Amino acid sequence: MPARCLYEILGLESMDVEEEAIKKAYKRQALLWHPDKNSHRKEEAVERFKEIQNAYEVLSDKHERAWYDSHRDQILRSGERHQAGASAGDGMPQKPADEEDLYQYFTSAAYSGYGDGPKGFYGVYDALFERLAKQEGKVREERQANKMSATAAGSDDDDVSGSSRLPRFGCSQSSAAEVHAFYSEWSHFCTAKSFGWADQYNLASAPNRQVRRKMEDENRKARRAARREYNDAIRDLTGFVKKRDKRVAKFAAEEAARRAEKAAIEEQKRQAEKAERAARAAAYEEADWIKASEEVLEEESEEQEQEEVEIFFCVACDKRFKSEKQLKNHETSKKHAEMVAHLRAVLQAEEGCCPDDMLQGYNLPPEQGAASTDQQGRGARGKKAKNKRRQQQQQQQR
Repeated sequence: MPARCLYEILGLESMDVEEEAIKKAYKRQALLWHPDKNSHRKEEAVERFKEIQNAYEVLSDKHERAWYDSHRDQILRSGERHQAGASAGDGMPQKPADEEDLYQYFTSAAYSGYGDGPKGFYGVYDALFERLAKQEGKVREERQANKMSATAAGSDDDDVSGSSRLPRFGCSQSSAAEVHAFYSEWSHFCTAKSFGWADQYNLASAPNRQVRRKMEDENRKARRAARREYNDAIRDLTGFVKKRDKRVAKFAAEEAARRAEKAAIEEQKRQAEKAERAARAAAYEEADWIKASEEVLEEESEEQEQEEVEIFFCVACDKRFKSEKQLKNHETSKKHAEMVAHLRAVLQAEEGCCPDDMLQGYNLPPEQGAASTDQQGRGARGKKAKNKRRQQQQQQQR
């Protein structure tokens, strides 16, 4: 059965359509070709419905759709053997007959179910990748056995590295390690083939050396392009298969379950340790020496609080007293009265007045508080003269 365009399968006339249009076209075709509604043509309806599902599965994924759009012509030509650079004339190498047509495997129509049989998902792709692995192994052995022949053939391709034996795709019962090894290797596949069949020019037909060099350059570019396309096709096919491989989803779910179980065990362990710490803290009893130290500290604190006494201070005389009684006795003294009178005079000179409430608390007799500034000045001068006479007498005695 020739390959059909996925857009045509969904009834779309153009490739330039929106995602919503693809969804509507899929629903329309699915209702039209559903097997339950086509009992008179059951087999045809099953095949068409399978095609419709595959077309929608590819075109609804933006990445797969982009890849399909760029390789649409090759996919539609799949199954047809053709000579690369056929216009170059006779004598050109042809594409090997055992070269796999990979584009026919980019569809769910390539397999039937997910069994291990010849037509099942695992049977089809295991056989395909095994053939590809054998081709690569044969080429690698030839290149290792005769490196000089590869150089003489004009192959300047990049060095090919990797294991000599590529891992198999396996079956539905393959282990997680085998599945991981397969996708890890084939997702970064790099072929060892030289792609000499992709040459566009026959060097024997070159009229001179300059033309021959130009032909060699063009052939070299063609080989590189063919190799790049082949590597991309293998890697894309691996991604296509991985997305539909039920083993991958199964192992991913198992791994997620293991991680969740591990996280739950760790959380239980943390909770148990937390409860144990809380129990130890609740059952903890302080040592006798700690209790005794705390009691001593409490007693010292109480004593300090009891020892705290009120500070008695005279602002006018700038003196501190131990008790209130000493302060009161000081406030009745003559010296205190003089200092208060002096302070009153200073305030009057600066502010022009001295309210009585500014001198409250000094216990000053009214007559002393009303002393004039002149009397204070005379008293101060007399005291100064008295001190001067005393100093003179002491000098005479000496």
